[in-house]
Formats: sequence, structure tokens, C-alpha cells
Amino acid sequence: MLAVRRTRHRNGRAELTAYREACAGGEWQLYVAGEFDDATTGSLADVLDDACRERARRIVIDCSAVTFADVAFLRALLTPHAHDVQVVLAAPSGALRRLLQATGTVSRFPVTNRAGSVPTG
Repeated sequence: MLAVRRTRHRNGRAELTAYREACAGGEWQLYVAGEFDDATTGSLADVLDDACRERARRIVIDCSAVTFADVAFLRALLTPHAHDVQVVLAAPSGALRRLLQATGTVSRFPVTNRAGSVPTG
């Protein structure tokens, strides 16, 4: 593991924490939890932008604890595709699965049903 960064964003109705690990070989791992909308997705978008700038080849995002997601979250997830970075969704929650189905974007993301361990730090 090269680096770990913990990002926390809070507002009056939601709290989310994103953990980022930059791993050898160009794979990044994220854990995201909480409600993602236009007001709370900025931190995630920033981390995904960092991954693209640092030439990640693949980003695995543990989405098992996402309780709400709207198009702002989806837009953030799609951004790495423009940089030829694969985004893998690990254990996407029901809320995220519904968003992907409603928007017809299920096929854009490989899915694994195994959630990763949450880094500490």
C-alpha cells in the first residue's frame, strides 16, 4: 500500500466517509458510506479525480453502506471512464443498484458481491 487518506464530509442530514488506498500496480480501493447527492458527493468526486490524475488503472469501490445515491453520485462514478480507468463496484447496496437500473448504466460497471475490509487510520 502506498498511501491512505481518509476524507469525511458532514452536513445536516448526511455523513459520509471515504477511505482511499493507493495500491501498487495502479489499483485504488475506496469505501464509501451514507447518502450521496449533490451536496455530499464532492469529496468522492475529488478522490476519483485524484485517482485519474495519478493514472490509476482500476478503482474498486465498496458501496455496501450507501443508503442513498442520486445522479450526482452516478456522475462521479462515470468520470474515471473518460480517463480509461475501470471502476468496479463492490457489494453495491440496494439504493445504488436501483439507481444503476433506473439510469440504464448497470453494464458500465463490473460488480463484485464481496465487500472489502474498511481500512483504519
